[in-house]
Amino acid sequence: MRITNHDYEWHPKYFAVLTGLMCGLYMITGVLNPKIIDIFGLSLPAGVLTFPLCCIITDLMTEIYGFNRARQAVWTTLVCTALFAGFTQLALWWPSADFWPHQESYSTIFSTSWRIALAGILAWYFGEIVNAYVVSRMKVLQQAKQMGARFIGSTVVGQFVDTAIFALVAFYGVFSNADLLTLFLSGWIFKVGYEIVALPITIPVAKYVKRLEGVEHFDRQKLTIV
Repeated sequence: MRITNHDYEWHPKYFAVLTGLMCGLYMITGVLNPKIIDIFGLSLPAGVLTFPLCCIITDLMTEIYGFNRARQAVWTTLVCTALFAGFTQLALWWPSADFWPHQESYSTIFSTSWRIALAGILAWYFGEIVNAYVVSRMKVLQQAKQMGARFIGSTVVGQFVDTAIFALVAFYGVFSNADLLTLFLSGWIFKVGYEIVALPITIPVAKYVKRLEGVEHFDRQKLTIV
C-alpha cells in the first residue's frame, strides 16, 4: 500500500461515493427529525437513527482521504441541506392544487423555525470539522495504528461540540437549564454509544476502502478549515 502525505499525490476513486452517502443520510435525518421517538426511556428526534451514520462517514472519509477532502464533503452536505430546506419551503409556500387535501400535514412535517434550522447548520458544521480534525491529528500521532481509538475519541469531542451547539441555539430559553442539560447529555451519550457499537462494522469498511484505494494517507500538509 502506497503512503501519501499530501492531497496532490493521489486521486481518490471512491470519494464521491462516500460524499453522496453522507449527503443522502443527512437529508434523511432532516426528514426524520420532526418525529420524537422513545429509545430506552430517552425522548429523542428520530433523526438520531441516521445522524450518527453521517458522523461515522466523516470518520471514514478523514481516515481514508484526509481532513481537507473530508471538509469538502462537509461543505457539500451543507449546500445540499440548504437546497433541501429552500425548496421544501418554496413548495410549502406555493399554493396547492384545489384537489390536494394534505397541505396542513405537509406543513406540519416540513415547516421549520429559523432557530432550529440555524442550530442544525451550525452544529453540523462545527461538530464535523472538529470530528475530522481530531481523526486527522490522531492518525498522524498514532502512525495509523489504533483506528478504533481515534474514531471513538473524535466522536466524543466532535459530538460534544455538535450536541452542545444544537441544544443551546435551538432550545436555550425554551427549556429549563436542567432539561436542557438532560437533552444534551442524552443526545451526546447516545451518539457516542452508537459509534462504539458500530466499530465492528466501521473498522473493516475503512480497511476495505483503503485496500481499494491502495493508499494510506497522512495529513502532513496544511489543513484548511474553511
